[in-house]
Amino acid sequence: MNKFEDIEEHVIVQSRLVSINSKFATTYLNGTKRSSMIFDFNNVSSKSTDTLYHTVAIQSAEIPASYYNVNTSNNVTSITRGGGAGTIVITMPAGNYDANTYLATFKTLYETAVNNIVLNISFSSITGKYSIQETGSAQQVITFNATPSTSFDIMGLGSVDITFPPFSAQNLPSAFPALANFLGVTKFKILSNSLAGDNFDSNKLTTTTLIDTISASASDFGLTIYNSLGRESFVKAKRIDDIDIQVLDQDNNFIDFNGINWTLTLLLNTHRRQTFSKRDATINEEQYELAKKALKKVDTLKEELEDVQFDII
Repeated sequence: MNKFEDIEEHVIVQSRLVSINSKFATTYLNGTKRSSMIFDFNNVSSKSTDTLYHTVAIQSAEIPASYYNVNTSNNVTSITRGGGAGTIVITMPAGNYDANTYLATFKTLYETAVNNIVLNISFSSITGKYSIQETGSAQQVITFNATPSTSFDIMGLGSVDITFPPFSAQNLPSAFPALANFLGVTKFKILSNSLAGDNFDSNKLTTTTLIDTISASASDFGLTIYNSLGRESFVKAKRIDDIDIQVLDQDNNFIDFNGINWTLTLLLNTHRRQTFSKRDATINEEQYELAKKALKKVDTLKEELEDVQFDII
């Protein structure tokens, strides 16, 4: 019996932890937002014929709630005033607001931008909606413009241009069509081009570079702590050098962490072929390759010998 017949092949899983701290990123792609960056690791996984595939999971994460519910992705409101009065743009300062603090700030900015009017704006804690109209000597009909506004979702203005009449005995303040929404970030989407697999996202209705999601559970300036749910994602790439990470919210906006760092730990599982000896446990792969070449040469010699014997006959 040939000793090499005692060799058999199995698939093994090699698990490694990759600790990520945004503080130590090699390259920051969106500055102090700290939500798009590259970590230039040295050969996390080299390409090998024995490597079948990788899977990745987020083992744990610690994400500070240093982001604001009103930020550069949702703080612009464009309003056209009737009678040729022109268009004004209200830009809310970034920060954490509730319905009442937002109302007070918006009213101040509006009345500063427009002379001789009072903005009659109120919020109903029963319906969760704002109501609005202009009053005063220069009052006009006002139209909230869906483009280029970014605040429609947070203010409850719907999705299309909407017009409100000025004050009169017949016109009471008109309510916005939808509820105000100051929940802010409710989900973290963790994406990576280098670790991308076959996960789907309804934002694109196709596969994306999404590797996992984490629910945002912390209150303002608190800390979301996440521990693994035991789910893994397939990784398309076999060779992994640098690792890029993007952190988006539920609406696919890059989260602005305001310069505060976050951490997470990745579990990278490499599924690869491994040769074993039935008698001596694991064998040296280099020796195994040499043995295979030797057996191939033996087979070739056998064929040549048979041809020679046939010629003699």
